[in-house]
Amino acid sequence: MKYCPQCNTQYTEAWLTFCTQDGSLLREDLTPPADPNWDPRIRPTTYDDPSEQSTQWLPRDPSPGSGWMAPDERGPVDRPWQPPPPPDQPQSRPSPPPPGVAIASFIVGIVGLMMGLACAVPIPGFIAIILGFVALSQMKKTPHSTGRGLAIAGIVMGAINLAFFVFGILWFALSLIFG
Repeated sequence: MKYCPQCNTQYTEAWLTFCTQDGSLLREDLTPPADPNWDPRIRPTTYDDPSEQSTQWLPRDPSPGSGWMAPDERGPVDRPWQPPPPPDQPQSRPSPPPPGVAIASFIVGIVGLMMGLACAVPIPGFIAIILGFVALSQMKKTPHSTGRGLAIAGIVMGAINLAFFVFGILWFALSLIFG
């Protein structure tokens, strides 16, 4: 039962929330009715404390739709607690092969560049260019491979080595011609 705190009108309709006369919010009348047999779930008085006596008449079991229950009023647990299953792991793709040929092209390119500056030897430049192109062709066949930059750097340094060799030969030939 609900009542209006302003005009003290009582309402038995559960769906009403506001007073139809003055519009104020209705309040629940939580006092037990005069009939002691109004609800078979009435608790017996177990406390002598005055602050507890005012709520002892409330039903022990919560309403079925609330889903909440006091911890001391819960029944025994049917099964022991189990941890939740682990989350699904994404499928990992296989790791790309190490860029061995690209590293070799890079190292031989460095050696060829140093040798091209010191003396005219074109062999490391040729090897660096060949290894660089082999590494790039392998990378096209295997997706997600690494070392593309190393292969390109090896090709560039090998080309610089060959350019030094060609420039050296032209220098020598022109110095012979023009004396």
